Amino acid sequence: MKLATRTALVLILVITGLFAIGTVLVYSSQERVLPKVRADGINLGGLKKEEGQHALLRLEEELKSKSVVLRCQSKNWPLALNQINFKMDTVTVMKEALAVGHTGSFFRRVQDIIQVWQNGYQVPLVITLNKEKFDRILVKITKEVGFLPQDAAFQVLNDDTIKIIPAREGLGVNKQQAYHNLLDSLNKKEKELIINLSLEPLRPKRTTQEVEAMGLKGLLSAYTTSFEASNYDRAYNIRVAAGALDGLTVPPGQEFSFNRVVGPRSSEAGYKNARIIFNNQFVVGPGGGVCQVSTTLYNAVLLANLEIITRTPHSLPVTYVPLGRDATVAYDAIDLRFRNNTESYVLIKSFVSGGSLTFKIYGNTDYKVPVKINTVIKKVFEPKVVYEADPNLKKGEEVVKQKGLRGYQVTAERVVIEEGQIKREPLPGSLYRPLNQIVAVGTKKEEVVASPPEELPAENAPEENIPTEKTPVEVSVPPS
Repeated sequence: MKLATRTALVLILVITGLFAIGTVLVYSSQERVLPKVRADGINLGGLKKEEGQHALLRLEEELKSKSVVLRCQSKNWPLALNQINFKMDTVTVMKEALAVGHTGSFFRRVQDIIQVWQNGYQVPLVITLNKEKFDRILVKITKEVGFLPQDAAFQVLNDDTIKIIPAREGLGVNKQQAYHNLLDSLNKKEKELIINLSLEPLRPKRTTQEVEAMGLKGLLSAYTTSFEASNYDRAYNIRVAAGALDGLTVPPGQEFSFNRVVGPRSSEAGYKNARIIFNNQFVVGPGGGVCQVSTTLYNAVLLANLEIITRTPHSLPVTYVPLGRDATVAYDAIDLRFRNNTESYVLIKSFVSGGSLTFKIYGNTDYKVPVKINTVIKKVFEPKVVYEADPNLKKGEEVVKQKGLRGYQVTAERVVIEEGQIKREPLPGSLYRPLNQIVAVGTKKEEVVASPPEELPAENAPEENIPTEKTPVEVSVPPS
């Protein structure tokens, strides 16, 4: 009996081995899925790649048709899977199914085939969902059954003091748990899926203590310049650039770059064409007016006693600030940079109203000190008068095509009164080139037009109004 049992077992093993070997040879050569390989109940056994992908696409459509309900606190919210971009990666699933029993050494494949034949194999589904869209749906549900957290913030009051708005903890749906529950439920056989949502405390991203630690208390400095509001394109550029800086905070010790914050001033970036200084000339180009923004900010930074790293003057004088206090910028070439050399944050606020541009800098008023900016004109450079021939003007006629401007060499300093001591800090100097006056001189010659000859009366023509000896001529004699 024992011999017979052993013989039977050996025979079964031999038959199983032969079956496995045969299966390896047949299915490997035909690139088919092994028998008993399934995906969510769909039998993929014996199918080739294209056939299996078609079967998986049908499974995908079946999963999409499932009714999904999100439930929280006895309230239901229906969810259509196309709202969150439900999709099954049929290519990856089919690749996994074909790999079963088709990879590794010959003996490893035989072993895998025997195991699949005995126990079967479920290929895991690869499902993708748009988690951001799903989270947005959960946020809407949170607003109905709970409340969102409130980050701590600060508010600038009308008197230029700063009020701290405390943080508040919220209560809402556990997004991560809901996401995993949805993925797990999609693998179930039920036609209607109910996803129970759990609530959890929602912590604010920024706490009250973090905002208080920023050290913002009040106004450090302010500076205002004026511009022509009627110059629409230039005024537009000023508003855009100033708006990019409004509300910016600079941490202690951190460097500020105007170009990095404002970005390129080009027509592609939305800037309009207005007058700029280029190659020591006033020309029209994209972003005209942005330099007034950088200049106004520069003066506010000076008065806030912040450290100036890089500042460059215009090549020609400008009219909206005193000489020596302007700051030109050009993207990827000339920048305005300063460092917050205090131990607290600083906040930049911009205000544009009518033809007025104002920058205010807020920070820890414990660092506020009296600041004065002095400028001295060291040299004056008179413009030259350049005459240019103009064939369109009459010879000798002169017209001023470009009005000349003086150039200047200017030094500047920042005077700070700190702890009763007067400290003088040299600021970057300024060299403004003179702008030559250009006068057009006419060279056009006058054309001489010949007068037509007088017509003499014909011989036989009657003489009219020709005085003769017989015709008296009236002579007017002035009174004596």
